[in-house]
Amino acid sequence: MTVDPGTIRLVLMPGLDGTGICFEPLIRALPPDVPRTVITYPDDEDLSLKDHADFAAARLTGEDTILVAESFSGLVALMLLHARPTAVKGVIFSAAFAEPLYPIMIRIAASIPGVASLARRLPARLLNVFFFHAYADKALEKMLREALLRVGPDGLRQRAGLIAAGYPFPDDRFAVPCLYLQAAQDRVVPAGAADWFRSSFASFELLRLDAPHCLLQTRPAESAEAIMAFARGLA
Repeated sequence: MTVDPGTIRLVLMPGLDGTGICFEPLIRALPPDVPRTVITYPDDEDLSLKDHADFAAARLTGEDTILVAESFSGLVALMLLHARPTAVKGVIFSAAFAEPLYPIMIRIAASIPGVASLARRLPARLLNVFFFHAYADKALEKMLREALLRVGPDGLRQRAGLIAAGYPFPDDRFAVPCLYLQAAQDRVVPAGAADWFRSSFASFELLRLDAPHCLLQTRPAESAEAIMAFARGLA
């Protein structure tokens, strides 16, 4: 599984934690000669979805870029494409969504004082139920705990609010090629979330993996293979 490193650059856009730490298993599975940029969103500012997208866009280098947008960052990638439809060569969504996710639950939780700090201290057993379940192990638990401890409560709260709001331009249609990686055992994002992407991208592929929500972490080899096959198809 090799590719000319001069032909593409992967831009890895993280989930709710925003740190990029959880890309470590995928990075180890990717060919070492493929350039990649890992986005880490700032936590010390009140960022809108557009601000997140502008932050990511400022780190794009060249037209042969492929976005790999995990979960929350699916919203950011869509906003980036809305503003810059020709900025990238392709986009890969992993367990992503466009429509509002758990808006009532998130708004209620946001009203509880200190809930963002509490979320960072949730027991591993509970986190595994949603993110790793059958694939959980000490290494994955440690990785997720490190990511949650590094992100500030304001960052978690801001991104949770954006998740509850969803993508603000639901009628958008995109010409850039899209691959959607779907987790068959996802307990966070419903399977129907892929339908929006299917109807919104002129070129759409879907690969369903037997994995929980964190499919890039629990099935890194298969994810890396799919990413590289998609990249070769765009060459």
